[in-house]
Amino acid sequence: MFLTKEEEKMLNGAEGSGRQKSMEHLVKMGEAFGAERMIPVESVHIHCAWPLDYLEELTAEAHTNIFATTHANPDPNEIDPEGCKRIGIPEKYDIYELLRAGAPLSKVLDIFKRMGYYLTHTCTPFYAGNIPRVKSVFSWCGTSGQVLMNSWFGAYGQRGSVVEAVAMSVTGRAPLMGFAVKEKRYAQVLARVEGLDLDEFSDADWGALGYYLGAVAGPRTIVIDGLPKWLSLDQFRFVASALPVSGAVGICHVLGLTPEASTLEEALGGKKPEIEVKVGPAEIEDAIGKLNTAGSEDVDLVTFGCPHCSLGELRRIAEAIGDRKVDQNVRLLIAAYRGVWKVAESMGYVDIIKKSGGVLTDCCVGSQHPFSTLGPGLGVYTSATNSTRMGHYIYRISNHKLKVLYGSLEDCIEAAITGKWRAK
Repeated sequence: MFLTKEEEKMLNGAEGSGRQKSMEHLVKMGEAFGAERMIPVESVHIHCAWPLDYLEELTAEAHTNIFATTHANPDPNEIDPEGCKRIGIPEKYDIYELLRAGAPLSKVLDIFKRMGYYLTHTCTPFYAGNIPRVKSVFSWCGTSGQVLMNSWFGAYGQRGSVVEAVAMSVTGRAPLMGFAVKEKRYAQVLARVEGLDLDEFSDADWGALGYYLGAVAGPRTIVIDGLPKWLSLDQFRFVASALPVSGAVGICHVLGLTPEASTLEEALGGKKPEIEVKVGPAEIEDAIGKLNTAGSEDVDLVTFGCPHCSLGELRRIAEAIGDRKVDQNVRLLIAAYRGVWKVAESMGYVDIIKKSGGVLTDCCVGSQHPFSTLGPGLGVYTSATNSTRMGHYIYRISNHKLKVLYGSLEDCIEAAITGKWRAK
């Protein structure tokens, strides 16, 4: 790899052992993937699950000038004790230590603070201001945010490992590889949306669209033809977050809407697509059917926030609840970034949710919340959700013991209030 003089100084240890160790890692990674040189990095997003000794090596004598945020963190302290008690999470439950036997989280976070990372603890760091510019380079853990950045915001990057993201934050560099290379960003799959009443689409329908296309595309890049110009970030988020769950999609262009898809020729790079697929009512129904695994209409748990809820979602949840109470046999768990949560609190949404019996958290409620692993032991057998990620993950992580009912936000709130699933 070609390195600038500044990069060579880092590699040779002239700028401290942390930068040296980090640059060594990035050079090896770049060589493995055939990168010719390094490029500047603007944004990183980092998971908190770390072996302390290696983290200390990479960050020794270092501080970051990169916008760096932390991922949704499986720390039990992020759910208030009163809320834990109300929904039946054991007081001593600590999934962080279950996931990784190692250093106390506080020591990892102390290093993050010293480095200058923002302790956002969210899987939606764009709500915390972490929005790289068009064509700037990023490295994020978390697939939903990575797809959104590449697609909606037109930044260049892939889902990075936790080691990669920290090394980039320390050096300010990344190997020129993957989606940072323009030629790798062109769509390989053309999806045409036909025969769907998109004006009536719910969040669950948008998620089902992404879930179906992810399974078709696998690791390929997609361009969708037929989505409306009024498509919002919230709506696209449901599409984008599902794509790397059923598949491994990294970019989803939307014709006439996203930065690299003003025309079909631009999105495809002037080539013919490898795959063409039509998405209509039957395909949406098929995806929804795959996510619904419950054989009963009884609901034990209702979950929102994988990825973390937006302010608009919290408003809709509060409006759907009104002055009603969650059924005594149902637990309602909602995850959101605390910055969003604070604004929702000032609007009165949080008060409505708490008065109903719902619990707010900023930990991960998809792959890492207690009910995914301890559900039946806590009296939870069926969960309702509007999230494809949630439905897909918790069914598998629980070894198929926690069944799923998948539907719109409004369907899920009705289930939380009545204890029954009434959606079609």
